[in-house]
Amino acid sequence: MSDRSAYRRESVSELAATRSFSDLAQKLIRDASDLFRKEGELMRSEINDKISQLQIGVGKVAAGAVVLLVSLMVLADALVIAVARLLGTIDATAGSTGLAALIVGAVFGLIGAVLVRSGVADLNPKNLKPDRTASQVARDTELAKDQVR
Repeated sequence: MSDRSAYRRESVSELAATRSFSDLAQKLIRDASDLFRKEGELMRSEINDKISQLQIGVGKVAAGAVVLLVSLMVLADALVIAVARLLGTIDATAGSTGLAALIVGAVFGLIGAVLVRSGVADLNPKNLKPDRTASQVARDTELAKDQVR
């Protein structure tokens, strides 16, 4: 047993010896009320953080989708230039334009894919769980069990 829990047990037994049952019951109710209020505040704060994370994730996915759409249009332009060059409808100097469009389209595609992947990771339900609140409630439960023993 730690020194801290020994101190708390002495403190509880001293309280029981010096106060009436109604005083102890009122203190218990007041302490329990404070505990629930503080844990409610912690939960609200953590849920607000998770909502912000959710909004950022949705924004990343939307931005990534737009960038991927631009990439698709640029790659389609590169394909049109390549086909036109194969058919001989444009001269050889347009080949470098097609290569430039291909490079730009690939870069935009990469950026869009990274944004979408990052946004989807932010939206993972595992990342949206209120972990801090759950661990605090578990610690408070353990502490209450120790006090009752």
